[in-house]
Amino acid sequence: MVDMFVLLLPPAGGDELQGIKRGIIEMADLVAITKSDGDLVVPARRIQAEYVSALKLLRRRSGVWRPKVIRISARSGEGITELWDTMKEFQDVMLASGELTAKRQKQQRVWMWNLIQENVVEHFRTHPTVRKRIPLLEESVLSGALSPGLAADLLLKAFKNRD
Repeated sequence: MVDMFVLLLPPAGGDELQGIKRGIIEMADLVAITKSDGDLVVPARRIQAEYVSALKLLRRRSGVWRPKVIRISARSGEGITELWDTMKEFQDVMLASGELTAKRQKQQRVWMWNLIQENVVEHFRTHPTVRKRIPLLEESVLSGALSPGLAADLLLKAFKNRD
């Protein structure tokens, strides 16, 4: 759960775009090509151009923000100020549009349900009858003697009956 998803990529050689899953690129609000210094400046520029082109083809997640691709170098300091300025710009634009507030509210709801789910599963797994039956039923599923669905039904029944 983050306000801004920054994808950090090194200027590696080869077909970078094919090696990166489309889903991770679609999540990015900002792509930062790292190590853009010395002998890696030219590959970093090439990868920057590839990602700028790729991002144009993807469906936008925001109505007010278009992901950017920048080059940065911790060694030379190049792009660090631009990186920070872009992050601040993203925050300003997203807050002004209301998208950031809506995103945070959605994340809070997801977080609440994740916590409920974790607690319910923990309560289920630590129920005395369920806890006793889990090893045997898991072994039966692994050996193929029992289907996962039937094993789950038996555990749920044990939980509900509170034997």
